[in-house]
Amino acid sequence: MTPASLPVLVILPAYNEAEVIAEVIADIKRVLDCPIVVVDDGSTDETYQKVRKAGVPVLRHPINRGAGAACMTGIAFARLKKHPYVAFMDADGQHLAEDLIPMFERLQKTEADLVIGSRFLSENHQIPVIRRFYNQIANILTNTFCQGRYSDTQSGFRLLGERAITGIDLYQDDFSYCSEMIIHAEQENLQIVECPISVRYTPYSLRKGQDFQVGIKTAFNFLWKLLFR
Repeated sequence: MTPASLPVLVILPAYNEAEVIAEVIADIKRVLDCPIVVVDDGSTDETYQKVRKAGVPVLRHPINRGAGAACMTGIAFARLKKHPYVAFMDADGQHLAEDLIPMFERLQKTEADLVIGSRFLSENHQIPVIRRFYNQIANILTNTFCQGRYSDTQSGFRLLGERAITGIDLYQDDFSYCSEMIIHAEQENLQIVECPISVRYTPYSLRKGQDFQVGIKTAFNFLWKLLFR
């Protein structure tokens, strides 16, 4: 299959993903013909070496700052290089590169500024029960501060158009950036749409991301910073 050519910069925020990062990059290259950049968020394993061996540029944080900080570094890079579209995908392999094609088509069709890849709009999402529970709580919390209603506010698979790239600034370094991005996009009068995506959970990917305890802490930090920043 010939890779689909998209004018999209794919950014992979990564922290200690040496076990799978080369495979994730290879999967993207098999499906998509587009530039890829990894933001190495202070990894202490061989993530940097594996990415360089795969022939992909790396932006490195000297210390681990968090997923939100890695995302903002990617946005700053896209601004500097004047990329018209940026996609964020998780570096643990749970996202499918082929889903970026309908996400890009939806952005073009609706003239949206931000497309959120929603696991809950898929007919066969197969999300573990504890993750579904956490995400539903996060959806309620986030949607409380939004004009719109979004089915997957914590999805890390997102596509930004030029107005979103130039208009969105993130101040929260941790996982609460997912909610912050949506709220800030609405404040900037950006159009947000969702698009169904598939997701593959492996024993490795289930060890990554937020567990329930981290989720509660993230939610508390999100509320505190939102109300008192």
